[in-house]
Amino acid sequence: MNASYISQSDQKLLDASKNGDEKAFGRLFEKYWDDLFRIAYRRLHSAEDAKDLVQDVFLSLWNNIGNISVDDSLGGYLYTALRNRIFNHFEKNNNRLQKLMQRQFLPADGEETIFSSYCTKELQQFIAQQVVAMPEKMRQIYLLSKEENLTHAEIATLLSLSNQTVKNQLYNALNRLRKSLVNTHMPAYILCAELLLH
Repeated sequence: MNASYISQSDQKLLDASKNGDEKAFGRLFEKYWDDLFRIAYRRLHSAEDAKDLVQDVFLSLWNNIGNISVDDSLGGYLYTALRNRIFNHFEKNNNRLQKLMQRQFLPADGEETIFSSYCTKELQQFIAQQVVAMPEKMRQIYLLSKEENLTHAEIATLLSLSNQTVKNQLYNALNRLRKSLVNTHMPAYILCAELLLH
């Protein structure tokens, strides 16, 4: 890879790709492949399926490069595209979304035990609805952290953000969820929210 491509921004590489520069596109491929593959593999538990889906994401990006406008983060755009393909993959294999939803919003570390003990399917669906209503950047960071188990540093790299921004957004997302749970006034939800706040 030409050294001149390494220091260029995603936007410049995208612009060059739109003009048919395959080397510029190759740089984007190299930059995001590992992160996207890791996310796909954690969901699918199949290296072959993960590879196929990530390749499909990049193939689609290349085929539609002239029509794609990325105002914020290319990493976020690619992550969303990959998530959609993962959902479609599960649907095509007759697993629908139930199997995925069972694992979708499980918190990390000590919170996992709390959720597995107290959070019903209904509560998981409630949390899923709250996550969907989050601002785009907050939602992406929350899902990458809690669903994909990426570290703050990995998320910052993928979305081209600072570590502090990732920490702040994740804190705000969790705080928002906790407040939503408390405001439901339903005993099971409130119990879970109280446990999460400690």
